[in-house]
Amino acid sequence: MESRVATGFKMEEGPSGIDSQKLECREVFDEYGKELVKLCGKLIKVMSINLGLEEEYLENAFGGEDIGACLRVCFYPKCPQPELTLGLSSHSDPGGITLLLSDEHVYGLQVRKSNNWITVKPAPHAFIVNIGDQIQVLSNAIYKSVEHRVIVNSDKERVSLAFFYNPKSDIPIEPAKELVKPNRPALYTAMTFDQYRLFIRLRGPCGKSQVESLKSPR
Repeated sequence: MESRVATGFKMEEGPSGIDSQKLECREVFDEYGKELVKLCGKLIKVMSINLGLEEEYLENAFGGEDIGACLRVCFYPKCPQPELTLGLSSHSDPGGITLLLSDEHVYGLQVRKSNNWITVKPAPHAFIVNIGDQIQVLSNAIYKSVEHRVIVNSDKERVSLAFFYNPKSDIPIEPAKELVKPNRPALYTAMTFDQYRLFIRLRGPCGKSQVESLKSPR
């Protein structure tokens, strides 16, 4: 299931006559999404301060309260030959911040460190936080988006909830002027999130090659 909105977070309306269990589930996801929007708002303020920017800088660059939010429920069935496939190919998330609620008993997420793939072991009752490409651009590559992939399990199914906190789709995203200096010029030219998504979709998932290919020559 997936829902995208321009302001905050909202679940799409379903057909009339929906039974009470489905309605309760929808209400739970709606409240869950709204709370995660608040959490991402706090995280992005901390990231702004850490960059030496005004507290509201990154939030305003994303569109203030007029951001994009998407909740995706991912189901990975068990696979008798997991070495022959991936649940999700290597990529970095194109947006801003990803909050992942993962099964703590069935590992699947791997992150790339140098030339090695490290399996992430989720902590109970905790989110995994991934930085996306838009934060890398805004920070002029001080923050790096996380290259990751998903492997499958031969014995167990796996479910994860991925929440994407993204900029408003039509706002140009470029390095913060405060982070551009003579010895560190702007690495990226301005591009809206819609333009960037189209750019990467035409090329398909391929590690971090998309965002790295946009770097301006020094």
